[in-house]
Amino acid sequence: MRNPFALLGRHLWRNRNFYLKAVNAAAVVAIVAGYSSWAAQAAEADARTQAEAVQAERSQTRGAYDTDGTFEGSAQGYGGTVTCRVTIENGYIESVEVTDHAGETPAYFAQAEGLTQTICDAQGTNVDTVSGATFSSAGILNAVNAALEQSNAGGTQ
Repeated sequence: MRNPFALLGRHLWRNRNFYLKAVNAAAVVAIVAGYSSWAAQAAEADARTQAEAVQAERSQTRGAYDTDGTFEGSAQGYGGTVTCRVTIENGYIESVEVTDHAGETPAYFAQAEGLTQTICDAQGTNVDTVSGATFSSAGILNAVNAALEQSNAGGTQ
């Protein structure tokens, strides 16, 4: 009777290159997965820190817009009138919401609607339009401009 451990030893010795490559591949996968997880956590922490810094700065200064409140503006989009509601707090744009966009092509308008967050981040409408939804983007930007003009004029709605 043969020794089963001797057979196993010979099998491992013959296939050592395969096992070494498998172990190396597993180690590389583990390192990449660990790095990806760490990078995601670091990016999340950086974004949180940056948001806290923006909030701290905003609490100490007044933004560019004169009157706080909620303002509405309308403008021509691709297929009709686009209406946006802009909320100003402490002189800063806190939110932009599209309240009406009847007549716009839904697929294109969905792309353009991402501008609302871009406007909040940029604190104004000096942003690029969305390629492929240029007229819908222009409708949103012009509607927001109309609302911001009300804030700077001291108007309320």
